[in-house]
Amino acid sequence: MNIRRLLSRLLLAGFLSTCSTMINSAPADNSAATPGFLVDGFDQLFEQPVKAPTISSLQSSGDAGKRFAEELSTITPQEIQAAANNKSPYATQLAGSFPEPNRANMEKIFNIALFVQKRIEQAAQIPEGDIPTATASFLYGVWSAYNEGAEIPEQNLLHLHKQVAQMIEGNQALSLGLQNATPADRQKLYEYLAMTGNWMVMFQDTYKKGPDQKTVTNIKNMARELLLASFKIDVDKLHISQDGQLSML
Repeated sequence: MNIRRLLSRLLLAGFLSTCSTMINSAPADNSAATPGFLVDGFDQLFEQPVKAPTISSLQSSGDAGKRFAEELSTITPQEIQAAANNKSPYATQLAGSFPEPNRANMEKIFNIALFVQKRIEQAAQIPEGDIPTATASFLYGVWSAYNEGAEIPEQNLLHLHKQVAQMIEGNQALSLGLQNATPADRQKLYEYLAMTGNWMVMFQDTYKKGPDQKTVTNIKNMARELLLASFKIDVDKLHISQDGQLSML
């Protein structure tokens, strides 16, 4: 089973009584859900229309993509449940922007989302705390939530990861900003992207249950607000193809 779908089902069953509970957990102050960008130039990465570098299928997925998807499939329900009890200070901070009755559940969700990101890094064989990969997870999550649970094959996420890494590396101002940022600021940025992005992906299963129009509208509004606050662009400009090709036009 797709690990993100498994994740969403476990969350909905274990921590949230209904889908509407999750939707109604939207931050009381949406601006509080974003930390303000801590690295110079990061929020301007997609300020101009861009099409990410095209990477051949042999470079992006192929056998490596299959191994990546297989590795993710080894995550167990027990590991996900255990991750809910992790204590990331930033998960607590991020959950603090939600209404008080929902904070405990949201903190668990954000801790699980961070655990999933770390397993994504392990499966992709990249160092833990990789900001480009967390950025890719964020973009994928926002795109999926806004497009009513749209998915791409898991193995093609490697294509998306590599494109975003090349785009960040090719932005001299941003690369310098990341180098000059403190370790604490880089970690906070990484966790924000990983937690919110993987949380957005969890709505894929919600869409499969046929939510009412109010729920759909609320999810799409959250996705729009997150992308606008983070990268100053409208979510309608964000596109990801089935092979993982990214563009913002």
